[in-house]
Amino acid sequence: MFKRIAAWILLAGFVLLLLNITVFGIYREISAAIYLVVMIIYIFYLIANKK
Repeated sequence: MFKRIAAWILLAGFVLLLLNITVFGIYREISAAIYLVVMIIYIFYLIANKK
């Protein structure tokens, strides 16, 4: 149950981050840096869990 709630929170945060980068533009450089870090972590996670 905790994993499901955490996944929804992370998804909502990611959508809000993308919305901020594309529409609002508040702290756009910091938001873009956070987006890049999240994507790099995701790629490393995929590589590490490849079977």
